[in-house]
Amino acid sequence: MPMSTVQPSRPNEQPGGGGLPPEAPVEIELKLRVAPGDLDRLRGAELLTRIAAGPGTTRSLTSFYYDTPDCALQRRGVTLRVRRIGQRFVQSLKTERRGDGLARGEWEVALPAMVPAPDAFDDPEAKALLDGVPVDALTHLFTSRIQRETRILSLPDAVVECAFDTGTIETRDASDPVAEIELELKEGRAAALYRLALSFLDEIPLRVSEVTKAERGYRLVARRPPGVMYDPKTPLVSGMTVDEAIATVLARCLRHWTANEAAAEDGGNPGGVHQMRVALRRLRSALTLFRKTVPSPTLDWLRDEAKWLASALGPARDWDVFLGSTVEPLDTLRPDDPGIGALRAAAQRQREAGYVAVRQVLADPRCARLHLTLGEWLERRGWRDHASTQTLTALVEPIDGLAGRLVAQAHRKVVTRGRHLARLDPHQRHEVRIALKRLRYAMDFFRPLFAEKRAKPFATQLSKLQDAFGHLNDVATAEGLLLRLTNDTADPALHRAAGMVLGWHARGAESTEPELLAQWDAFRAVKPFWTKE
Repeated sequence: MPMSTVQPSRPNEQPGGGGLPPEAPVEIELKLRVAPGDLDRLRGAELLTRIAAGPGTTRSLTSFYYDTPDCALQRRGVTLRVRRIGQRFVQSLKTERRGDGLARGEWEVALPAMVPAPDAFDDPEAKALLDGVPVDALTHLFTSRIQRETRILSLPDAVVECAFDTGTIETRDASDPVAEIELELKEGRAAALYRLALSFLDEIPLRVSEVTKAERGYRLVARRPPGVMYDPKTPLVSGMTVDEAIATVLARCLRHWTANEAAAEDGGNPGGVHQMRVALRRLRSALTLFRKTVPSPTLDWLRDEAKWLASALGPARDWDVFLGSTVEPLDTLRPDDPGIGALRAAAQRQREAGYVAVRQVLADPRCARLHLTLGEWLERRGWRDHASTQTLTALVEPIDGLAGRLVAQAHRKVVTRGRHLARLDPHQRHEVRIALKRLRYAMDFFRPLFAEKRAKPFATQLSKLQDAFGHLNDVATAEGLLLRLTNDTADPALHRAAGMVLGWHARGAESTEPELLAQWDAFRAVKPFWTKE
């Protein structure tokens, strides 16, 4: 497993604010969630004493967050706040994260009072972000009251401002406690933030947090669960180097994962845990795709850990699908059937247990170590470590050629595993389904590099075939879950409902098989988009 101590940066490390114009004011920050008691433990840790440049300062920060009643600023992806620091008042405008790194746009201006003044910004980009927002419509939505202890930490390769924050985020009728660490880069490279956080993880349990105080405040105001990110596009462009493409693809996978972690933990939207699992599968597929190009022990470790995390989320997802695809249709057809009601109640209990396991694994330091190690490896492009001359040469070549070869390889695996599909047993068909997923992820990663008019027909047919395989997999999973439920109870009504479901699935299988074989033939006939016409 990778080391977690604070180390000097490698010479090939990349800035954390990639994609930002050089003149843009940015904040490069890593946020960590901790328990209040663990925060106190870290404050007194020898590690912190050793790297702190001084004793630090403590301040009370009261921040008012403003927006229009219809949240026009939030829809633009910006946050406007006025903060009281002692006798000073500072207005800040912040953007959402730019790209997939840690950087956010940030502008600050002093004000005479705790009253917003959007016109006080003189930076053209800040003005553009606020253009057209009616100043008179701005209203105070929520407040953060934070006790902040700040220390400047001197590392061999960076200077970091470390803030220990405790307090609350408040609306008129709700509040949310805060206990977190903010690591803001003042000098050096963003990888240093991840290495520092890994060192903190050796001292106390912690979690990486993507959720800002502003986002938490908006959720309190709207009383809504965390949002879900679906199918993020990978921003590859023709001519990009292999090195740049690896960084872009892996960073997008990490962003997809972290953007859905809060929703997965909350459990209110089944899409949260589903999309987090998709993100982890995409990450594993990407690491596998690039493994021969950039062989690395860290890459193999990351792939194994991503598999562990995705597997731990599996039971919650299985019960979500069972309730949505199996129980709900029967409930609609027979709303007063006591057996269906018993089946639903038993499945709900299993789902709740699945989400307890999700929350436990997300709080496991192993999960945080995976996140931080991947982030650090990405920021400094660690696949270059100990790279041979041949590998370094391959990294500076355009991605276009490698992309075509990787998609072709994934396609060949599908065709090979699916040969004589009608005669394959369930395990062999499962292998075909997995190969189809890997082909889909490879296609999604590299699709921007190819002509859309050729890629779209292939993607459409691939999706239809995946749906056919996915239905069979859902049925097989549901039958296993039904067996588990019936083994746990002697309730005759529940057993009768389970038999009804099994009969329903058996009848459905008769019509599904011809559809699957027809979709397979159509897939085999579609033209590959990665070859020259």
